Amino acid sequence: MKNLLVFFVVVLLGITSCKKDDETIQAVVVSDYDKADAIRGGILYDKFWATEANYTGADAATISHLNRKADFYRCKQCHAWDLMGNQGSYNSRKPSTSRPNIAGSLIGSRTKTAQQLFDAMKVVGTTRRTIADSIGVTTYDPATNATVGDKMPDYSKLLTDAQIWDIVKFLKEGALDVTLLYDATYTGTYPNGKATYSNIGKDGDATAGKTFYTANCASCHGTDGKFIADLDATAGMTAGKFVRTKPNEAQHKVKFGQLGTIMKAFSSMTPTNVKNLYKALADTVAFPN
Repeated sequence: MKNLLVFFVVVLLGITSCKKDDETIQAVVVSDYDKADAIRGGILYDKFWATEANYTGADAATISHLNRKADFYRCKQCHAWDLMGNQGSYNSRKPSTSRPNIAGSLIGSRTKTAQQLFDAMKVVGTTRRTIADSIGVTTYDPATNATVGDKMPDYSKLLTDAQIWDIVKFLKEGALDVTLLYDATYTGTYPNGKATYSNIGKDGDATAGKTFYTANCASCHGTDGKFIADLDATAGMTAGKFVRTKPNEAQHKVKFGQLGTIMKAFSSMTPTNVKNLYKALADTVAFPN
């Protein structure tokens, strides 16, 4: 009887030990990348200090500085909504005193590992522009002193590791592949290039897109997309016209939201949803200019 009792105690201890080992293993398996949020990453990519991003990485003075020269710190400004930078939709977006030169494409980032992308964003050194550096920001002129202003911001000081991982997950999993949504022709070279869009919605289902629009968009934009006047602060811009003229940008807004408005991120939005929506909005009769 005594030996039997000892046996059960040993078995019980073994089970307990295994359970603890399993918990330890599980904690290791849940990596920083696994815990990251692609939707939050898409919002950070757009404007990391936006209210929707719950940004807490800088004091009020820093935020004020960013707001005066916002585009010097936004990922999307240099790499574009379609991630193609100066090789895609932003091949004609010239620099000015309020925005830097456009950087290269991030499409290749999909082939890199998550750790490689994190390390690339986390870099610290003279190749990065610090928030305290006013040269190239407050006095930026692309014709005379573009070097410092065109440097990538030092995100190691601006973003937490968790926020960088969120952006990494956005790049790897959250960002939409625009080649599935429309056809585009890019001619010329930056900054004098040109982007031409066609076949909006490609092989999407217009009927399904109209159903999706009615259920999720019509209450704000109206049944014909004209209820909100001057979208994008552009005179005469309707929902249909926006998608037809800026399909590179609209795809990001419909999934990650229009920051600062009631149009929030749509976390369950799929490429098929966007393609169908684009196909419906390509109809200039149902969704006129």
